[in-house]
Amino acid sequence: MKCRIIQVLLFTFLIVSFTFYPTTITYAEGEKVYLGGIPIGIGLAEKGLIVTGMVDVITDEGSFCPARGSEILTDDVIVKVNGTEVSGVSEFASELQKSGNHVDLTLKRGDREYNVSLSPVTDALTGLKKVGLVLKNGINGIGTLTFITKEDKFGALGHGIVDVDTGKPFITDEGSIYSCLINGYRRPEAGKAGELSGKFMNRDEPIGKITKCNEFGVYGTVLPVVKDDLKEITLGNKSDIRTGPALIYSTISGNVPKAYKIDIIKLSNQQKPTEKSMLIRVTDKELLAETGGILQGMSGSPIVQNGKLIGAVTHVLVNDSTLGYGLYIDWMIENAA
Repeated sequence: MKCRIIQVLLFTFLIVSFTFYPTTITYAEGEKVYLGGIPIGIGLAEKGLIVTGMVDVITDEGSFCPARGSEILTDDVIVKVNGTEVSGVSEFASELQKSGNHVDLTLKRGDREYNVSLSPVTDALTGLKKVGLVLKNGINGIGTLTFITKEDKFGALGHGIVDVDTGKPFITDEGSIYSCLINGYRRPEAGKAGELSGKFMNRDEPIGKITKCNEFGVYGTVLPVVKDDLKEITLGNKSDIRTGPALIYSTISGNVPKAYKIDIIKLSNQQKPTEKSMLIRVTDKELLAETGGILQGMSGSPIVQNGKLIGAVTHVLVNDSTLGYGLYIDWMIENAA
């Protein structure tokens, strides 16, 4: 299981064939970024409603699902009903009741926007118009910021997000990040990973905008003030990494990260962006005593070796929380560009 925001599951993303990837990401010699390790609240699809399924509506003439057979798919996001923006289920229902024989929906799928017209039916039990869609508000949770560039671009998580209601990868180009405070954690149990718990500090004032969410994490821009308490660090790349001692920077209480000792056990010879770049083991006595190892919510914790940022924690092994996987920083910098 991955370290997650809310409930995220490991998934495989289809890479389009014949796509070219450089074998090495090159940076200017000595290029620096700001080291993360701080917790962040993550909100995805905040403007709109996520389609999680379809159901039949019981009418006086039988059971029907007006949405079934349309272009709509699970994880599509409804942003408008009859041209009016909606962000809550009650708003959607209210606009639907105003419709006549047809309702026009505007939806987003990734970066594509499209329109669908449906014919509502009347629920025999409630007398309300329905179209047979099961909807929910956006996905929210916590994760760890990995880095911020001098251009105020950030990378976090290092892994993709799967919607637990649909079991599908959630790919989007919209969302926000927020200041977050870690206020507890649950230690791992047999066959079950542990988990950080935290709270958003101010949902009315996001500290950054998400412009990309894919299988390698979330990316976007942050307010310049976010860098104020972070230190600069030199960027490494996969050719710099060796097996042996390293550090991870993570936050298990409050909002100030600490350095914890790990060993890099194994490195993957990846020639293109791929998950599970390295296998790591927590060796830090303090972290082991406190949490038992890697917890869900620590995804994105920077991995530092020989004074360089070389990757981020992305997974924990369910049966051994001292073990986990990391992603090469090369692949995260590429996504943040």
